[in-house]
Amino acid sequence: MPTPFPRASRRLAFTPVTERDFPALLDVYNSNPDFMEHSYGQRIVPVEVVAQDHAENLAFSDSYSYCLREASSHSLIGIAQFILKNPRDGHPWLGLIMLDSRAQGRGYAKEFLDSLIAWYRENGYTSLHLAVLEKNQAVVPLYEAYGFATYEERVSDKLGRVFCMAYSILP
Repeated sequence: MPTPFPRASRRLAFTPVTERDFPALLDVYNSNPDFMEHSYGQRIVPVEVVAQDHAENLAFSDSYSYCLREASSHSLIGIAQFILKNPRDGHPWLGLIMLDSRAQGRGYAKEFLDSLIAWYRENGYTSLHLAVLEKNQAVVPLYEAYGFATYEERVSDKLGRVFCMAYSILP
């Protein structure tokens, strides 16, 4: 059993997503209309999409869904979903980091990744995987700068072309 996920980093607080968070998460989702269109086929989504996304993520055992909050104000600024062992390939995966568009570009995604990778390392994991939609490939340089490398491209009926990336977690 892994150690508990950290409650905070320097500028962020991490709280498990609950149904009470769905309205604020809806604002985060809808502040990213291009991603919503790529993922859900519509630029603005209803709260049911947030609920469905949350349920689908937690349907996997060993999966987590956290609100990312500014530590100073406790304002919800994003969401992260990750899994310890993806049943498709047995690797740990980062399913999603989504920040409110007004919070992007401030280093919050990197700060969360630092916390996530440190936690995986502490719990004996040696890699972290993620996938980027071709339509969202503008984030690939962010992950490459962090140290992720593309190891495979896949085509999904639902999502189109997807770039699979991995990060080596070494002690």
